Amino acid sequence: MVKVRVRLGSIFDDPEFFEVKMHCTMCGKCCLNTQMELLPEDIERITALGFQLKDFAVFDGEVWRLKNVDGHCVFLDSKSMRCTIYDNRPIGCRLYPLVYDDVDGAYIDKGCPAWNTVAKDEIRRLGNYLPIFVRRSLQTRDWVRLRIGYRK
Repeated sequence: MVKVRVRLGSIFDDPEFFEVKMHCTMCGKCCLNTQMELLPEDIERITALGFQLKDFAVFDGEVWRLKNVDGHCVFLDSKSMRCTIYDNRPIGCRLYPLVYDDVDGAYIDKGCPAWNTVAKDEIRRLGNYLPIFVRRSLQTRDWVRLRIGYRK
């Protein structure tokens, strides 16, 4: 698979840094009914693979998210339960099962079967990036409008 490098000049330009170290079971559960937010860097990487925005993303009125088809991420191969763009998947997918909310901050989603294999060091290492990720995802609408010209 081809890895696409993007250089927008943001902290999210190095997707591999945001890989949560864990013992993933590759079950694909995180790809079911996903509501994963997309960053401009994600859209750049995925469109560089030849996909058009409308093929993989939806705008919910606030943020751009991965599109679901038949109850799963558009990039999930439902037979193998593998991501078809794994090397170029979005930052949010790389961060999972680390999630964030304004009340609790960064925490591990216990809906992931391998949640207990994520070391507390990973929360410390990546937790401070999550509020920045959320703010950046809110900027994606304007980035898409200006860069791609797609209006929603």
